[in-house]
Amino acid sequence: MEFGREVGRSGYLPANSTHAPHCYFRDNMGMSATKAKARYRKAILSVILTLLSFFLGVSINALGRMTGAPGWSIWVDDISGAVLLGLVVFVYERRRERELVRKLQVIELMNHHVRNALQPVMYLPYSQDQELQMNTVRDAVKRIDWALREILPGSSPVEPPSRITAA
Repeated sequence: MEFGREVGRSGYLPANSTHAPHCYFRDNMGMSATKAKARYRKAILSVILTLLSFFLGVSINALGRMTGAPGWSIWVDDISGAVLLGLVVFVYERRRERELVRKLQVIELMNHHVRNALQPVMYLPYSQDQELQMNTVRDAVKRIDWALREILPGSSPVEPPSRITAA
């Protein structure tokens, strides 16, 4: 079976396949629908908040002019509204940055565990013992499986399975 055409970021489709593109390793179709709904909700919320802040600002300006408030008080109101909006955006961006850093730490930890599990496999061509080769590959698969189960969901990492050392 020849693998040639890349499908997405997480899988490959056989070059001679006539099937619709999908991922061999994981079906992410449900996730994309959920992400689309979340994006739609965020867009609607941001539009509503923008319109709400606009109409609130216009109302306060109109009320200030109707009551005969001096021009400087309207300016102070506009500046305080801008500062408040800036603080909201700042807090949101900080929260988003913390979440991104947390995800990057998970990726870094996964990279560490997968590379460590694959390191012994690199030296297998130099070994003549077939049982040692099978045990090494089996151990690497167990360690990678452990990392996928324990680290990716974001749970606190527990001790990885011990390595089997052959003499």
